[in-house]
Amino acid sequence: MKRPVLFILIALWLTACASAAPKPATPACTPPPARQNVAQDGVAAGAAIVYERIGEGACVDEVWNIYPDGRIVGDKATNTVTAADISTLLTDIDGMGFFKLPTTKHTACRECFTYNITVNYNGQLKTVSAVDGGTDTPVEYWQIYAKIKKLLPTS
Repeated sequence: MKRPVLFILIALWLTACASAAPKPATPACTPPPARQNVAQDGVAAGAAIVYERIGEGACVDEVWNIYPDGRIVGDKATNTVTAADISTLLTDIDGMGFFKLPTTKHTACRECFTYNITVNYNGQLKTVSAVDGGTDTPVEYWQIYAKIKKLLPTS
């Protein structure tokens, strides 16, 4: 009696495994070409903050220039806030120790993003980079990232 039950269970298991159709391969996207001098170009154009997000697996390379007068100019969208909003943001960024933060950039996983934040404020200029999933990025970096992200238009 045990053998027919065992035989039926094995047959069901084999049928279930054999019927699973293979998933079609997801077409790989072509990563955008690496940009050079993004932060320097933004600062030269008068930006107080240059924010860049790069995701090779998602084929994302976006740059946002945030100007002291409240203009926020991205590759595909713009936004405007008050000059006071930007002044407060810069004061907060400075107060959170941005100019003392280390870069914690690592090789990003295919699904991870690399973030570069450049700040030009009170005669100080610094770029700090981080990657999703990094355990050594200071919490202040992610808090600054969140403050910047709130000002960007949603896509």
